Amino acid sequence: MSDYDILAKFYDDIMGDQKEFAQKVYRLIRSHLPRAGSLLELGCGTGSYLQYLSKYYKTTGVDSSSVMLSVAREKLPDTELYQASMIELNLDRKFDVIICMNDTINHFTKISEIKRIFSSCYENLTDNGILIFDINTVHKLESLSDCPPIVHQFRENYFITNVSRTTKDIYEWDLRIFENISDSTYKLHEELLYERSYTIAQLKDYLGNKFKNIRFLDLNNKKISKKSERLHFICTKYVLKNSCS
Repeated sequence: MSDYDILAKFYDDIMGDQKEFAQKVYRLIRSHLPRAGSLLELGCGTGSYLQYLSKYYKTTGVDSSSVMLSVAREKLPDTELYQASMIELNLDRKFDVIICMNDTINHFTKISEIKRIFSSCYENLTDNGILIFDINTVHKLESLSDCPPIVHQFRENYFITNVSRTTKDIYEWDLRIFENISDSTYKLHEELLYERSYTIAQLKDYLGNKFKNIRFLDLNNKKISKKSERLHFICTKYVLKNSCS
């Protein structure tokens, strides 16, 4: 069972409508690679981003959770969806754009895994293709760990998030969903997830010499600040030109 299988049933209710952010990602793609025709989403979850982006691109999705993908298939009957690991991506074709949203990168807590993911992205991108991913910032994770548990009500259910720091860079997400079964009865669903905080400098280093023109921005605000909570990275695949002797 994937760590995210328990969340799949409630994921769309918890996350809300993703259309606004999907539109922002579409505008990023249009401004950086207007002729893009194919798009791969890593960690596609229930397919909310792909549901919007499939209007403009030939889309493919990858996720580790079979339950998440079952929900996605109901939304996207014409999109190719694969249950696979992002770390060792082995598809038979390349894509103009690869995206990885909703702080999926933070969920990989080993630096070696992050480097392998970026290498896989490089191998699965067309020449001069672009990689777009987002992260929860150090500031956001620190702020969440300093806060009391957050309670969110959706329909007749309750979702409680409690974030705590376990080591310098690792944060534990204690997630609890109280599903309403009857007027006075709730079923408890529990999940523990982990995120690692990454700085801009670290991620640029891990991207190494495989990508050029690495840009990052705060889609919620015009300028990046110390209080930015989510950053989006746009990276162009570096292609070494052959030199003639």
